[in-house]
Amino acid sequence: MHANLTIEINNHCFSPPEMAAETDKTQAIVLSTVPINDHSQFVHLYTEQFGRMTCRIPLASRGKRANLLRTMMTPMAVLDLVLKGRPAQEIRQIGEAQLLQSPYALSASHPDKAAQCLYMAELLAHTVREEEANPHLWDFILNSLAVLEQCEAGWANFHLIFTCGLVAQLGYRVDTSGFESGCRFDLVEGIFTTGIISHPYYLNEESAKWFCRLLDTHYGNMDQLVLSRAGRSYLLDILLLFLDQHIPEMGHLKSVDVLKTLFE
Repeated sequence: MHANLTIEINNHCFSPPEMAAETDKTQAIVLSTVPINDHSQFVHLYTEQFGRMTCRIPLASRGKRANLLRTMMTPMAVLDLVLKGRPAQEIRQIGEAQLLQSPYALSASHPDKAAQCLYMAELLAHTVREEEANPHLWDFILNSLAVLEQCEAGWANFHLIFTCGLVAQLGYRVDTSGFESGCRFDLVEGIFTTGIISHPYYLNEESAKWFCRLLDTHYGNMDQLVLSRAGRSYLLDILLLFLDQHIPEMGHLKSVDVLKTLFE
């Protein structure tokens, strides 16, 4: 994300020596890396052209190339890739990778924003499964990164607004137009209602009111959503519980604890 870092890195490419005859080009966002052995690792990506995918890359242990590769594989780094092999392959190789932007520089100047990048990457890794292009989701993620980089106020609420937006992008948009005083929120059905809810997964009237207010907040006015530490933490827990009702295999996000600590 830092302009100087981007310009410097854009003058270099990571290029394994062997190139396959069949290649594809796409932009990609790094979600996570997993070491395989001392010589290689998997990198999980969300790509513009192919959706979620996994690539195998070599591990460079030291030197300039190693440092560049580590910077490239930072969660939420945006890359320009040349992929080797056929699209149908479960695991592909990266022929060339150029860094377009990276949240790496935020670690020193804005550790809270860097933590939000880690949260974004982990949330996407746990929720986005489709292995095909989704232009609306891709644009939403890139726009969210731009907002986080540029915003000067209210970014303590950024991860909440990002999560709300992702909920909608994944097909679980909540209609707030039917909200009225006395409504509760049914986490299973995803609706505000004054009717009977026959299971324990719902929000009472006060919590439902705040949840509705959050859902109606967007990047442009997120600085106007005034929340206490406990309120921000509670709303994040609600959002993740709501997602967990629809994506049971989502699992626990380690970055949540870091976020809650940073925004106390």
